[in-house]
Amino acid sequence: AFVRANGLDRRTLGAPGAKVGIVTSGKSWLDVIHALDLLGIGEDEARQIGLTVFKLGMVWPIEPEAITEWAEGLEHIIVVEEKRAVIETQLKEILYNRPDRPTMVGWKDEDGEVLFRVKQGLDPVTIGLGLGQQLERHGCATESMRHAMAALTEASRTDNAPDQATRTPWFCAGC
Repeated sequence: AFVRANGLDRRTLGAPGAKVGIVTSGKSWLDVIHALDLLGIGEDEARQIGLTVFKLGMVWPIEPEAITEWAEGLEHIIVVEEKRAVIETQLKEILYNRPDRPTMVGWKDEDGEVLFRVKQGLDPVTIGLGLGQQLERHGCATESMRHAMAALTEASRTDNAPDQATRTPWFCAGC
């Protein structure tokens, strides 16, 4: 009731009638906004391709009314969160019995492949690659987004810079 009364959960990008939605919170929300910027997606582009973003102000428990209103008419939801699937599992529970429930992915995609890793932190480039893959899969990608994805793929390569220093493991001497 507190979350709803104080408007802590809200749409931060896009408009009602979108086809694809992204749900996130906290630091992950900042990274999602940065990732969308890297893909060239701002407010106007989001509306054109049918994308909307929902920011949760409190992740446990999720306030069901606002998220259900936001999800109305969506075909696909992408959950971006670090570590455990706290948001994803609750959202699936909230939307499960709806006749028009959207498909949903989070740390795994529709094929069961890792979309957003859970064992390390997420960064805007990693999120951008995952979001770009999902937007392409659901028919929302533009040519400029495809070019941005190619640039992000190149930036994410691990062999693109020489090692400057190596750190060998050693045992702590103790305190």
